[in-house]
Amino acid sequence: MDDAILLMRWRDDAGTVRLGAFTGTGERVVPLGAEWTRWEAVQRQCRERGESLAAWLRPRLASEPAVAVDPAQWILPLEVTEVWAAGVTYEQSRDAREAETVSGHDIYARVYDAPRPELFWKGAGSHVAGPFEVIGLRPDATWHVPEAELTVILDDQGDIWGYTIGNDVTARDLEAENPLYLPQAKLFYHSAAVGPAVALAETVDPYALTITCEIWRHQQCRWRAQVETRRLRRRIEELVAWLGRAWPLAPWTAVMTGTGLVPPDDVALEDGDEVRIGIPPMGVLVNRARRIDPSWVAVRKPPPRVVRIDPRDTVAVALGALEPGHWLSEFGVTVRDPIPFGHKVALTTMAPGDPVIKYGAQIGVASRAIEPGQHVHTHNVESVRGRGDLVTERSGEA
Repeated sequence: MDDAILLMRWRDDAGTVRLGAFTGTGERVVPLGAEWTRWEAVQRQCRERGESLAAWLRPRLASEPAVAVDPAQWILPLEVTEVWAAGVTYEQSRDAREAETVSGHDIYARVYDAPRPELFWKGAGSHVAGPFEVIGLRPDATWHVPEAELTVILDDQGDIWGYTIGNDVTARDLEAENPLYLPQAKLFYHSAAVGPAVALAETVDPYALTITCEIWRHQQCRWRAQVETRRLRRRIEELVAWLGRAWPLAPWTAVMTGTGLVPPDDVALEDGDEVRIGIPPMGVLVNRARRIDPSWVAVRKPPPRVVRIDPRDTVAVALGALEPGHWLSEFGVTVRDPIPFGHKVALTTMAPGDPVIKYGAQIGVASRAIEPGQHVHTHNVESVRGRGDLVTERSGEA
């Protein structure tokens, strides 16, 4: 098998996302052209040409100049949509889970030997930590551990596209207390990390790799262990097939294949610890642990879709195109008509001849009845600009 081809992304000094490929250690990367910003687009082009991505990249790696990339600029190697994980796929995981659980005797041993694997959700891609980003520690748990895992990347057709490094962070005390707490033990802010590079599947043997995991605290290695992927109990294709039995696989899904590295009971992640997971040739995934801050999990209100410039205004201005049925919760109004960007939407009922107020001043009069949520424009408003008679008339009535 040829040298593994590795793919990565970074942000350049201008903040632009760049794609690059390399072989070896990754100290120097061959950048793709500025027109390429997503690996999905590159893969699509190769498929249309009837060639593999590896075949398309090899001549470029051999002939085009390479550049050094500052690790501080590394980002997720691709935009994954979902992350799933498998459990109890190594003997070490089975034995450790059996020893620590206080309920459900033999539950993990039965999963290890059963035809059906354990598969669980780790989060949407937008919640995944990349290289050097923070991984979370639950505020209601005290025994967190990293789980170093070979991670599969599925392409837009659900096929195995590549392999990267994953960290399936776990609140081990919650799972030990009761296996039914598994969702809370596994799913919280930045409980999954992925990166820094993806090895194209056709260029690497996933069962001939060595995974190492280290926990560093105050510049000292607190714990270190390694395992070989040949000890993986289940075939990777088996895990992917089970996941796809009853779940529509999203394009560019990541599947963590389980861990064979379990820290002893006296080792737990603390705030500020650094986790280093290495799987040559994919490099080393480095993340720092942080206790989850309440602001990280606060409900994020959606950005406003309209703005009322003055409290006296009877109309608001659309900050983006609005479709009928959109609920303007801040005003208790449902949009009735398509509202183009920058146009006005009615906030109150206006009868023919009623003033239309914007900027706290009258800009026109309704030429027909207007209901809240309707488009307010020239078809139902008569301007008063240059019409002093209308302004005077309406003022006199007031």
